[in-house]
This record gives sequence, C-alpha cells and structure tokens, in this order.
Amino acid sequence: MNEFKNSILALIKATIDPRKISKITYEPSKSLILSYDELVCNTTLFTNKSISYIDDSNMSSVVNSECNSVSETYSFLQNKTLVKITDIENYNNNYIRLCDDLKKIFKAKKVDCHIYFGKKGSPSFEFHKDPMHVLIGCLEGKKEIKFKRRKVFLDVNDWVYIPANTNHKAYYPENSITISIGLYK
Repeated sequence: MNEFKNSILALIKATIDPRKISKITYEPSKSLILSYDELVCNTTLFTNKSISYIDDSNMSSVVNSECNSVSETYSFLQNKTLVKITDIENYNNNYIRLCDDLKKIFKAKKVDCHIYFGKKGSPSFEFHKDPMHVLIGCLEGKKEIKFKRRKVFLDVNDWVYIPANTNHKAYYPENSITISIGLYK
C-alpha cells in the first residue's frame, strides 16, 4: 500500500499543472486482472446494467437494453471491439480494497472503477472532459491517451493521472485491458 500511495502521490505532484501530465510505472497485484469471460458472464453485472460497448459512433450503449440474458450478451459482444464494464468496485474484493485505499489517499467522497477490454484500433469516446479526476492504468497490452498538446503511451503497469476537466481521448494501438478509476472530491 505505501509503495502505491507514494507512487500515486508522486504522480499527482507531477500533474498539478495539466500541461505536465506524466505517468508512473506501478505493478498492481495480478489479482486485478479479471478475465473477460468472468466479467461478461457475471449475472450481477448484467442485472445492474454494468456492461456496455462503444461502437463506431463513439457512443456507449448498455448491453442489456439489447440482450435478454447473459448468454445472449456474451454472443452479442463477440464482434464488439471495445467493451466497458462499470462498477467493478462493487464486484471484486481486490477492487473494493483498491478503491477504499484510493478513497483514503485522495480524500475522495467516492471512487468508481471501470475496466475496458479494447481490441487494436477500437473506437473510443471523442475528446472529452471528465468532471472527476481520473487514474488510468494499463493491465495488459498498450493504450495511448491524447491530450491537447501531447500524448502519453501506456504499457503494462503504466498509470496516468488526469486532473478533472482535462480534455483527452483514448486510442488502442493493440489489444488491451485497462482500468479507469474516477476520483470524486
């Protein structure tokens, strides 16, 4: 925990000025990598409308508005290039602990967590600003995050802290699993 806290605090210090967004390398517990099948086939996540996909229109669509069962969802998602699973902080004990730790570190009112399964060249949201601070980590593969004046390339175990209201857009140069943590002050 202390190593993670020190790494995150160092990252925040480096990014106080949004023009100086940088990244750190931190290897989280392997237990944070949850399999695609485990998540997509989870009835709780399906019931809670936590599974969505992003298509070529760059819009996020909730899967269970189009599917009636977990097996139908699994089949439906097979040809989707970017799948987003939300509310992981309510699903898995390792994520519950991670989010509780981050809540303390950041003195946040709320912390939420999403996992993205992206195939190479996946569509993503257009440039956007999140109202909360965001911490993004690459668990497998690579991810690129473009800002107004620069790009940050994330390899496995690289993390970037994005201050609230910072314009950014993600790209997937190869298949990847990434985690996005929202920090609400």
